[in-house]
Amino acid sequence: MTFRTIALSSSIATRRALSSVRIAGCRLPESYCEFAATHGYGRIGGLVIIYSGVPEHPDSVLAQGARVKGFIDDAAAEGCFEFEPDGDEMIASGLYPFAASENGEYFVWDLNEKCGDEYSIYCIGARMAGLRYAAESMGELLEKLCSESIKDVMGPGYAPLLPTFEGL
Repeated sequence: MTFRTIALSSSIATRRALSSVRIAGCRLPESYCEFAATHGYGRIGGLVIIYSGVPEHPDSVLAQGARVKGFIDDAAAEGCFEFEPDGDEMIASGLYPFAASENGEYFVWDLNEKCGDEYSIYCIGARMAGLRYAAESMGELLEKLCSESIKDVMGPGYAPLLPTFEGL
């Protein structure tokens, strides 16, 4: 998918650096690595922030992802995570965030569900209110967010995002 760049990112990782990053022993998905090496850390359509692939960055997939993973784990342990319509309690342990919306949704990989070089992607509703299957890759996710399919991913109240990238 092609994006109109509004501003360049201050945090772009190299492919080589991304290939060495591990999350719970798992490599980063190929589609995320491609995005992170091309665009870097930033906001899609004025709404969705893709975490940086640079490990040292405070909003990196490692640092911010681990912080949000803690929230997810706590919510699941305390019974505050609603798994409907597309999940269950078994899936919670494998969820790892790589992006967030300005409205409080999180986009996560299911590290237990690998398909080739990718992991299934889910959208966690704001305040852990629901888990929706989103896509099989970053490219598919971005296509859906910029089309009417956003309603299937984030809910009926959303309109398609503009295909813009704003580096942060």
